[in-house]
Amino acid sequence: MFHQPRDCAEALDLRAKYAMDATVINGGTDLLVALNRDAIQIRHAIDLSRVGGFSTIERENGHWRLGGGASFTGIGRMPVAAMARAAMTIGGPAIRNRGTIAGNLGTASPAGDGCVALLANDAVIELTHATRGGRQIPIGEYFTGFRKTALLADELITAVRVPADWRTAWQKIGKRGSINISLVCGAGGVSPGGAVRLAYGCVAPTVVRAKSAEAIIERDGWSDGAIEAAAQAAMKDVAPIDDHRASATYRRSMVGVITRRLLKELRP
Repeated sequence: MFHQPRDCAEALDLRAKYAMDATVINGGTDLLVALNRDAIQIRHAIDLSRVGGFSTIERENGHWRLGGGASFTGIGRMPVAAMARAAMTIGGPAIRNRGTIAGNLGTASPAGDGCVALLANDAVIELTHATRGGRQIPIGEYFTGFRKTALLADELITAVRVPADWRTAWQKIGKRGSINISLVCGAGGVSPGGAVRLAYGCVAPTVVRAKSAEAIIERDGWSDGAIEAAAQAAMKDVAPIDDHRASATYRRSMVGVITRRLLKELRP
């Protein structure tokens, strides 16, 4: 059965009612691929593309609030470098017009460019239930395993919040500049108080932070020596695998390259 709610309350009621039997669709850029491969079967489709206000991006109390249906085209216009640059490397214009931030988070691919940028920005994910209300999950607690998350079967990803005052940067290594899955990607963020975040995709079962590399910069500063030490530490923090797109050795080496680029761009 196909459902097309027109407001968030109706969408939440449907999600709570059908829970595990529901398949949520907005842009459909991942879902349609799975359908074409007969990888999933749909009993109840809940289409969120007509929910009013679900795709808005707005400044709110020192943060940017992205509705769950915010498209990558819209995110690409944000004045947050890592978010905007990551968004504009996802697919081509048609995919960016349809793909959404909640879809990226729901799929939870370790190659999710949007997820990497959010992780480097200390994002907070808003998960909402029809009767229990909303809960705020720091993005570091959201990913629980390979394509597994803290999202419950009867909840929706209704919004994402990212700080508006962080300095951020983005790097991606792939066979093309866009319209391709990253071989390795990375994002960096620096808070006004000096906290450092370094996040990577395609190098572990989930998107990950290089916490030991972050600690080196926070402790030792931004000298060339500290940046090199952080790059070496980041290569040890990740756990890439060999696959048809790249070897683990190559990916680990590229983490070092990306880390140097990110930190030099972010250096005060």
